[in-house]
Amino acid sequence: MILDIYKDSFEFSSRKVMNLIILGVLSLFNILIIPLVFFYGYNYRVVKLSTQGMINGDDVPPDFDDFKRMFIEGLKYIVVEFVYLIIPLIILVASVFYRSAILLFIALLLMVILQLFALLAIPHMAANDDSLKSAFALSEINGIMASIGYGRYILTYIGIVLIYIVILMIVTIVLSIIFGLLGIATSFISLNGVGAVNLIGTIIFNFVLFFLVTPYLTMFRNRCIGLIYNLGS
Repeated sequence: MILDIYKDSFEFSSRKVMNLIILGVLSLFNILIIPLVFFYGYNYRVVKLSTQGMINGDDVPPDFDDFKRMFIEGLKYIVVEFVYLIIPLIILVASVFYRSAILLFIALLLMVILQLFALLAIPHMAANDDSLKSAFALSEINGIMASIGYGRYILTYIGIVLIYIVILMIVTIVLSIIFGLLGIATSFISLNGVGAVNLIGTIIFNFVLFFLVTPYLTMFRNRCIGLIYNLGS
């Protein structure tokens, strides 16, 4: 079942190339607030569509339309992610300030646990008429997690993280080989620790990463969490 979710999400994310390109443009400029909100707004639609679909179905990525609504949906997505991360981040900052290994451990552990809830909070909000309140109904979300099966849910989450890491590593290795063959280095760390960065290589690498890889992986992730939510709803 988990592999079916991954397979469906890979296929789903590649069914509308033009949407990936638009999402890539937003990703490329998501250092700015408005593109960032629309980026999350579109991915919220991916989640919502997935909560209404089925594994190995014929769903296609949603269209870019009703931009006012998309902007509001993006804001909700960001708010939910921020609220679930704020406490671990505060503890993390405190651990650095006080140089406390215990606080660091607590922050990282809490971040992982709350992230597991956050991944289901978004589809739970989408499945309940976009209710922001539903995103923080922890008892309901925990019940859905239990219905999915804690083990299966955690394995799915770990798989998503590993897929992210593996794909990013492959892209990095391929680009490094290509740049090496062309005599272009993306970066070089000298013996004294000072980094010398080749501007052209860095621009090309970031373009590929943020314009092509990031939007695809983000759509893949959001399709996954929408489908895994269905198993427990």
